Amino acid sequence: MGCWLNVGVKGSATWPREETSIEFDGRTLLLKPATRDTEQSIHIDLEEISDVEALTLINRYLSVLSWCSDAPMESLYGGYGTAVPVSAPREPRAIGSSIGFQFYRNPETNEKVQLALALYREGLTVNSLPCAFLSYFKILNMFWLDKTVTVNGKRENPIVDGIREVLPALADDLALDRLATLRAREPDVARYLYESGRCAIAHAYSDPIVDPDDISDLHRLSEDIHIVKAIAEHLIETQLGVSRSIFG
Repeated sequence: MGCWLNVGVKGSATWPREETSIEFDGRTLLLKPATRDTEQSIHIDLEEISDVEALTLINRYLSVLSWCSDAPMESLYGGYGTAVPVSAPREPRAIGSSIGFQFYRNPETNEKVQLALALYREGLTVNSLPCAFLSYFKILNMFWLDKTVTVNGKRENPIVDGIREVLPALADDLALDRLATLRAREPDVARYLYESGRCAIAHAYSDPIVDPDDISDLHRLSEDIHIVKAIAEHLIETQLGVSRSIFG
């Protein structure tokens, strides 16, 4: 009996109209077309391969396909453990609704506030974890210089120092949980977030580098982003004085 990983796929690259098996890196990938009720999808039997390795392999395939087709291809991820390949259901729309919707906020007139809120929304909506991480980090960069400078003969980076100073003020539970984990192994969490997060995402010349196909990298960022997002929220609320209430 098999143990299948089922991954929905969204994008505009050429895709088979009928169920098709292909060989990729010595593994068999089963491609299913979209239907009225399901997404197009990729399936792999997890025999002699871990789910992390399989997800990374699928991401590698989608990257090649995107490059060859000059078209976006996004993994919607999914579940595993089925005895046979199971198509991914159509991605639902998450809509918050209210019978009596009340909103009493005026447009923000401060350009810095406008930019901070725009970057925050981008971080919430951009369909890439590394890019979302950078969106939140750019909010930090609005307050602290991201450049190594010499102060009184000592080399410093204001954004790293700023992160270090604000970490004790965070109250978000997810951020605090991740902080506790990082503090057990990282001597300087602020520098870790900067070098293994911001720099590793923004650059691809030397280590550390974030590989957006590597599930291990994405797992780590999915935890670290809670801290960066919480810092961004703290700065918007305390330094820019932006309320989170719909009543102003």
